Amino acid sequence: MYPRNFWYVGAMAHEVGRHLLARTLLGEPVVFFRRNDGTVAALADRCSHRRVSLSLGRLIGDEVQCGYHGLSFAGDGSCTGIPGQPRIPPRACVRAYPVIERDGFVWIWPGQAAKARADLVPDYSEICSSGRYAGRPAEILQVHAPCLFNIENVLDLSHVSYAHQDTVGTAEVASTRPTTRITDSLVQVSRQWDSVSSGPSFKKLFGWDRVKRSQCISFWPGGNVLLEIDVEPVGNRDPAQVKHIRVAGPCTPSTATTHFKFSAMYRDFAHDDERLTKGMVEQFRKTILEDKALMEDQQRNWEADGVTVLARMAPSSSGGMFDLAVDQAPLAARRMLHRLALEEQDDESADTTASLVA
Repeated sequence: MYPRNFWYVGAMAHEVGRHLLARTLLGEPVVFFRRNDGTVAALADRCSHRRVSLSLGRLIGDEVQCGYHGLSFAGDGSCTGIPGQPRIPPRACVRAYPVIERDGFVWIWPGQAAKARADLVPDYSEICSSGRYAGRPAEILQVHAPCLFNIENVLDLSHVSYAHQDTVGTAEVASTRPTTRITDSLVQVSRQWDSVSSGPSFKKLFGWDRVKRSQCISFWPGGNVLLEIDVEPVGNRDPAQVKHIRVAGPCTPSTATTHFKFSAMYRDFAHDDERLTKGMVEQFRKTILEDKALMEDQQRNWEADGVTVLARMAPSSSGGMFDLAVDQAPLAARRMLHRLALEEQDDESADTTASLVA
């Protein structure tokens, strides 16, 4: 359902330590741990002997010891020891995933390891690592709904007028037709206003009833989301009064019907105001939980009504529903993911055929 030859967030850096962290990503069980030198390793969370979860074992030095029969595995997936048996069969190894730690995220490549390149890691450095923006690292939220629901949710921000009336919602968002940009690798939706009601959160933050405001939401594969908001008083001529707010929000499929959100709000003003940080985190968390409730209700209803997520991934399928004008961007993202997943399947089939012929 989702392309695999991309970097996805597997965990936050602060989650991974000298312990075993189990997580299901794109349908695959993975166990993370941090080596003594501080680097992160990720292995398939299955012992090669009897497929017991390695995460039920222990981390000893830089090796994972299976909690069933004591087989040991290094971070590269090699089996380093079998109790009572000096010979280690080559097939005793387990899969090791490429991982890169950057900007507070632990990125994992679930596809073909040979295609994993460090320069392909999504760049959130300006927001998370440059020092220009203040905020807290992303919170981890598991949502019991497909990752596709989250991508469609953020690309259609008209819903904020109704779902987030107590936080960021204003009536003008839903009534303003967005500008949509679609390429082979990017879907971007933007709106801007010279004068618009500020909404409860911004009014509480800045005391402004009406503001000049712009918002731009971008999505690119695998599951990357970036929201950019610029807000200032109406008629402002002072650049220092322009407030830049950014939401880094990558998401990662877990199973067909669950996903992880790694979302955090940052700002480029009042860096040392911890009270402001706390207030923004609370407002943002409330917004995220409102979205979570809606997505999970949507999934429950889809299951009850017999609508499959796979059917909705296909561009030609409606699943018994219809689309609105504001669905242009969500539909484009769905088509993009569907195309990329099919292209990977075709490439793998071609590779298999070539190997058989050889």
